[in-house]
Amino acid sequence: MKPFHLSFVVPDLEKTRDFYLNILGCDIGRDTGEWIDIIFFEHQLTLHQERDKKPAVAIDHFGAILEKDQWLAIIEKLTTNKIAFELAPTIRDEGSEAESGKFVIKDPAGNLLELKYYNQFSVTVAAKDG
Repeated sequence: MKPFHLSFVVPDLEKTRDFYLNILGCDIGRDTGEWIDIIFFEHQLTLHQERDKKPAVAIDHFGAILEKDQWLAIIEKLTTNKIAFELAPTIRDEGSEAESGKFVIKDPAGNLLELKYYNQFSVTVAAKDG
């Protein structure tokens, strides 16, 4: 089973980090200082520090982590059906163990969906250097 992904804005990143790490016992993954990945019982939570320039509506989303071939097939289907990308498909670190890809679309109700893949989830998401 692939991990689920949920991303949202929090008013106090440090307090939220403390809750997930010290109360729930989750592990921390990437940490940029403005957002962190929490390994939430083998799933990925990306928590963003609330800022005036980053309202929750613009960043709150959920999605799935797929295999690369499945990710590419969905891109083809979206393109064929003329579904607009809110964030065009992008691939980072292609060819490396940290390779990842993502894109964002809206469902018919306007919910943001991010579909992504990681060459090696544990290497990329659990990386502590951001």
